[in-house]
Amino acid sequence: MKREEFLELCLVSAASAAVLSVAPSIHAEETQSAIPATAKLLEVPGKMPPDDLYDYAFVMKYQVTGAGKLEKQTILVAHYKPRQPRAKIKDKMKPFVAGTVRSFNVGDVHKLELAADLKMIWKGPLVDEYAAADRKSVRYWCLKADPA
Repeated sequence: MKREEFLELCLVSAASAAVLSVAPSIHAEETQSAIPATAKLLEVPGKMPPDDLYDYAFVMKYQVTGAGKLEKQTILVAHYKPRQPRAKIKDKMKPFVAGTVRSFNVGDVHKLELAADLKMIWKGPLVDEYAAADRKSVRYWCLKADPA
């Protein structure tokens, strides 16, 4: 094998490994049952990165208003590429992102379906402005977001 062929093979292998490292570690049908919640969006902290830079999830703060397991709790929810309408997500995360929300605005009320184990679904960059002050709270993954 020539040196150039070897280097090309190394680059292809490294690129493949990078793609695999941010791919979900499970399939959508393997996620635990979704946790339903109706919640008011309290805060969209900082500034969301542009979608064309990289794939990311962005953590936002909600106040649960509806009855259920999370009733009256303040929760942190990670949304995949929140600048895009949920229905327009067509990449590898499509099985893990659904709903009809077109944008995220403070004060909006959403019907959410959440997964409690974010790390099982998302291994890529997480933009979490709350991490410095709050490392203990659960970061939920938003499987589905619809207007309430």
